[in-house]
Amino acid sequence: MDSSANRADSSPKAEDPPPPPAKNITIADGNVDEGECKQDDGTQDQQELPIEYQLHEVDLNNPNIDPLEYTFRRFVPIPKVYFWETADESNDFHQNLPIRVKLWHNTIYYLGVCLKKAESAGEIVANILGLNGGEFDYVTNTMTEEQWSQSRRNVEIRREESRRRQEEREMRENNERGEDEVVSDVGLSSRNVL
Repeated sequence: MDSSANRADSSPKAEDPPPPPAKNITIADGNVDEGECKQDDGTQDQQELPIEYQLHEVDLNNPNIDPLEYTFRRFVPIPKVYFWETADESNDFHQNLPIRVKLWHNTIYYLGVCLKKAESAGEIVANILGLNGGEFDYVTNTMTEEQWSQSRRNVEIRREESRRRQEEREMRENNERGEDEVVSDVGLSSRNVL
């Protein structure tokens, strides 16, 4: 009975830290080499780790990713969930969580807070300097609705004239190509005739 009680006590609990990675032992020429066992894709199975140890994954192959974010995400792992978000009575409020993990979560969190505050300050400075506005904001900000409607009519007229000129140009080019083909078929050129 004692052995079954010991087995029940030795089962892992949710608050226990994850086990160390498995060792891959190889013996070559009588020397024992103990290295960490790696999976085929080089990553640990995320589902077996407690949520506090899992990482937020980002597609680094995305061509639209910001270069600064790409560089930061490539070298700094971001936790999927911060440990204080999952703390409750069932896991003793993460009292058994290693200090390194707590320090890592706090560091990443406060770096994010600092980044948000720096972006807010930068936006205020850019607005004051006029860097966030358009090139002609000083004109368009003072226009009335009548002026806007007149401006829209003028733009529509210009676009229609541009389309008409483009169609005329294409018709002329097609006619000239047709004449050139007829002349080349006959064997004459305008230089020989004149």
